[in-house]
This record gives sequence, C-alpha cells and structure tokens, in this order.
Amino acid sequence: MAHSVREQRDSPANQLRARLDEAERAVLRLSANQVESFLIGLDTIAERIQSLEAGGLDLRGERTRQESLVSRLEGEPRLVTAPAAQVGGLAHLRGQNPPATDAWWHLDAVEAEQRKRLFRRLLTSVGVLVGLLLTAYILLTYIFPPDPNAVLSSGATGQLPDLVARGEWEAADRLIAETLAQLTVEDVELFIWQSVVAEHLGRQEEADVAFAQAQALAPPERLAVFWSTVGNVRLAAGDMPGALVAANTALAIDPDEAQAYFVLASLFESEGDVSGAIDAFEKAFELAAENNPQLAVIARVRMGMLMQSAPSVAPVTATLPSGQ
Repeated sequence: MAHSVREQRDSPANQLRARLDEAERAVLRLSANQVESFLIGLDTIAERIQSLEAGGLDLRGERTRQESLVSRLEGEPRLVTAPAAQVGGLAHLRGQNPPATDAWWHLDAVEAEQRKRLFRRLLTSVGVLVGLLLTAYILLTYIFPPDPNAVLSSGATGQLPDLVARGEWEAADRLIAETLAQLTVEDVELFIWQSVVAEHLGRQEEADVAFAQAQALAPPERLAVFWSTVGNVRLAAGDMPGALVAANTALAIDPDEAQAYFVLASLFESEGDVSGAIDAFEKAFELAAENNPQLAVIARVRMGMLMQSAPSVAPVTATLPSGQ
C-alpha cells in the first residue's frame, strides 16, 4: 500500500503540479539568481504538459494554470526583466539557453511594446500640456512679466538636474556661481544646490556654509517646505539616502507636507517598490489637491504611469512614516 501511495505521489502528473506550484511561488519574489532556472523551469512545464497530454492524460487544469502564469508574466514583464537585467538581460539568457523561443524568454520585447503604447498615450496628454504652457508663457511674458530674479533662478535650477545627471558637476558649480552673482535677491534653492554640488566635489566646508545660508533664508513657518526642497535637490543629484532623510525631516515638522510625500514616492519608484510609490503619490495628490494643484497633477500622472506599467515589487529601504 505504501509503495502504491509513493508511486502516485511520484507520478509524472504530480511532478508537473509540483513544478507549477514552485513556479507560481517563485514569480512573487524572483531574484537575479533564480531567473534563469525559473525560465528553464517554464520550458520544462510546457514540454511535460505537451508530452503527458499526447499520452492521453487530461491536464486541462494544469494547462490553465500554466497559461495563467504566462499571461501574468506578459502583463507584468518586469517580474522577469528586472531580475534578468542584473545578470545581463534576457537577450544574454536566450543566448545561453537556445532555442529559447517561448514567450517567457522574450518578455523584454513585450515590455518594450508596453512602453511604446504608454508613450503614444502620453503624447496626447503632452500636446494638451504644451498648449497650456504656451498660453501661460504668453501671459507671463507679455501681460504679467515675471521678476528677473525668478527668471534667473528658475533657469539655473531647471538646468542643474540635467548637468548632474550627466556627471558635469564642475559645469553645475560654475552655473550656480554665475547665477548667484547676478541675483539681487538670494535664492534658497540655489544655495541648497550649491551645498549639494560642493559636497560632491569634496568641498565640505563650502557645502556647510551654503546650506547654512539656505537654512537662514527659510521662514520658520516654511521649514517643512525647505526640507522638502532639500529632498528634491538631493533626489535630483542621485543622493537617495540624503533625500530620504530630508523627506522624513519635513514630515516630522509637518505630517501633511505634500512635497515630502512626492519625494518618498520617487524614492520608492527608483527602488522598484511600485505599491509604496503609488501609495505615496496618492498621499501627495490628496494633500496637494487644494493648495498646490500643479504638484497634484504631476503626482496623479506619475501614479497613473506606474499603475499602467505595473512593474514588480521589490524590497526598499524607504518607508512611509508610521501613522500616515
């Protein structure tokens, strides 16, 4: 009797079900070390279903599970493409495991197509936004001319993220110095940028002085906004730990600081935690809806893009403050 039970447990159909169980569990938290064996396992499952069905077994339930798993992967290709990117990408893995013709070996193409569709949808939205911006430009330029200091400051702060993203820290440093020299009114954000850039260039004393100047210019009632700005600048400069500290400092001062939640959302997104990013963008939207409609719109757009792309969830170091 025991022998009969053991044979039943070790039957090809039960082995197939065990492999399906394993694949369904693995896909929830697929790591770089597991991704190749996971894809090979999917090959094995497909081959065994085909072989056993050819032998007369009724595997409709198992085939439905397999098709459901593949459908999920095609809907969320980053479940595989994200860990695969850490070991050379799917193209590399296909080369290591020929012929690799099944759909799960080509999820990078599925992801690329999803991005194209998202981009086409965004083009329509961008067209509307461009029209609104053009109207705003005409109003601000010809009807309500802006303050020259604001023009200089916004021009510099608009260029600085691109400069540091390209690693042009010295050029960023020069731009800050030139802009500060032209201003007749001191600018908090530029001093924050000066501090971050000087710190990156190894000039810590200068960084401390610039940060103290920025902090001195911040009104006491706007300290939470000040720290949110610090978080934004550090985020743009690639200093994720510094951005996290700044965002949490802002929320310790004012738990309803929308911009701080936006910074946290961006940190979640950068580390692959889609669920955390969506929650934080939603919180930023709710808090900004009345007093900062521009931030509210941006938060909602970013949240919508995340929900459409639906990448995999990965563990992160950033966390929403408790009680929020």
